[in-house]
Amino acid sequence: MAGSNKKSGLVFSKRASAKLNSLLHKVLMDVRPTPNEIAAVNAASNNIIGRLREVAPKEVEIVLLGSISRGTQIKGSSDIDIFLLFPKSMDERKMEEAGLRMAKKIVNKNESYEIKYAEHPYLKLNLFGINATADIVPAFKISAVDEMGSAVDRTQLHNEFINRSLSQKQRNDVRILKSFLDHHGIYGAEAMITGFSGYLCELLVYHYGSFSGVIEAFANIRIPIVIDPINKKKVEDAHAFAKRFGKDFVVIDPTDRNRNVAANVSGRSLGKAVFYSRMLIKNPTTETFYGKGYSNMNAGAKLRVMQNKLCTNIDAIAFRLPNISEDILWQQLAKLRAGLSAELKRHGFGLITSFQCLTGKTAVIAFMSDKNILGHSVVRGPNAVMGEPADSFIKKHRNSLLMLFDEDRIISIEKPEFKSVHEFIKSYINGKNKNFPSYLTNSRATLYSRDIPEEYAKALYETIQSETLPA
Repeated sequence: MAGSNKKSGLVFSKRASAKLNSLLHKVLMDVRPTPNEIAAVNAASNNIIGRLREVAPKEVEIVLLGSISRGTQIKGSSDIDIFLLFPKSMDERKMEEAGLRMAKKIVNKNESYEIKYAEHPYLKLNLFGINATADIVPAFKISAVDEMGSAVDRTQLHNEFINRSLSQKQRNDVRILKSFLDHHGIYGAEAMITGFSGYLCELLVYHYGSFSGVIEAFANIRIPIVIDPINKKKVEDAHAFAKRFGKDFVVIDPTDRNRNVAANVSGRSLGKAVFYSRMLIKNPTTETFYGKGYSNMNAGAKLRVMQNKLCTNIDAIAFRLPNISEDILWQQLAKLRAGLSAELKRHGFGLITSFQCLTGKTAVIAFMSDKNILGHSVVRGPNAVMGEPADSFIKKHRNSLLMLFDEDRIISIEKPEFKSVHEFIKSYINGKNKNFPSYLTNSRATLYSRDIPEEYAKALYETIQSETLPA
């Protein structure tokens, strides 16, 4: 890894290592699936594969991939990934259609399914009795990355690399790393989290050898970070790699050297990984590993206490959600939040920060601002010597409260169009605003301030707590 010196800087002392080993033994008991869970998932996987073999032609290979087949899944999240591998000679659209047709044929009466979309559609089968789902994914059978027809094809290559590269202890360390990142809200590459994928966790443990090796490395990193798992050595020109991939955190895919496995990791997620790694080295305890606990009971009241303590206001927009994928909704929430934040600042409001959350059918965007009510707004005009532009500015703002020379410029002090954040957002929602995203229309939005309903308050309080550093 570029910019770091392994086994220098912040590392586990002998005493801390002993405490860590004891802690990780307990954590492993929490995260490793029980023999009964493994047996149940294996039975379900074999059953589904058997059903698919009855409807699939001989040239289609049916394989179990993903964390279950790699032995890196976490207890209670043993979702099944079954791939239908078609010959590369087949047309991609026909491959997708054939795969979905086969998958639909094997759905039993006591099961349900959804059609999901990644680069192309796949079937998510809801299994009852074992609290798991099975993704049935059509893809092309390949042996090298240059044969890929779509991004999902490389999953089989990932499987081959991890299964031949990780020891059993390292697989358990992957489970521990996933749990550690998950408890700090940064496990998962989806848009809502922009964190560390399962495959990235596997590569990090492979590269650094163990969970503790990953933690020590992240506790001492320097930007840019470039990791090459194949060579397992420091990349000499890290800045060139970072520029090439357009990211300060690069993990080169062993199966495709033109791909950055860490591409979806946001700066926020990387920063949290570094922060909590440093904390764990300094204090290897259960509380540090799992994060601070909190209760979301009476979340609305707790938000009011927080506002009073900080002398701030929280204005929250809650949405009734359409039946659209979470990734799309999350991106639209982010777009609307960014646009509104920019408008609030442009209108002179003291915006401190903003939040967004999406859980089930609950979506909230919230803005934390200072309590000041605007009594005026300041409009800065042109340089006073600019003649015609200055005259035009004075004429346009002739109804201002006060017009002054400010050094070499003219400024106009005027009544504000909106006196509070609440007033501005209310107008923003009620107006015919073209900036609302397609699935989060103003007709689906409700604005709350002091008295936020508990279902929305809980989601917002949990989001704020997840972003709060421990005392």
